[in-house]
Amino acid sequence: MKTMTNSEIYNIASILGKAFEDEKQVLPVKVNFYMQKNRATLVALAQEIEKARVEILQKHGTLNEETNQFEFSNEVAETVIQELNDLLSLEQEVNIYTVSIDSFGDDLSLTTGQMEALMFMID
Repeated sequence: MKTMTNSEIYNIASILGKAFEDEKQVLPVKVNFYMQKNRATLVALAQEIEKARVEILQKHGTLNEETNQFEFSNEVAETVIQELNDLLSLEQEVNIYTVSIDSFGDDLSLTTGQMEALMFMID
């Protein structure tokens, strides 16, 4: 188990999929398997966080149909920002599968973005 903030969960879920869109990149089986399991877990949690974020926005604002953005009065703007910050700073225990750096092998070439996306799961 790893303690992560909602902000970390949300960000990693976003970048993990994007970093490996190129299907030509072949990861070792163990790394790929654990990455997929971690990604599924983080995406599910990120969806819960997004639902809570939208609930905060709906509670305090109104959706502008033309811009698809929520609008708030000046009186509640600070409250909205504080509640969103509180949501993103909450910590959760997340079941993260980890691998050692040796699991990547000596001849694997990763971009900086790909390595950054995987850092959370490297022992």
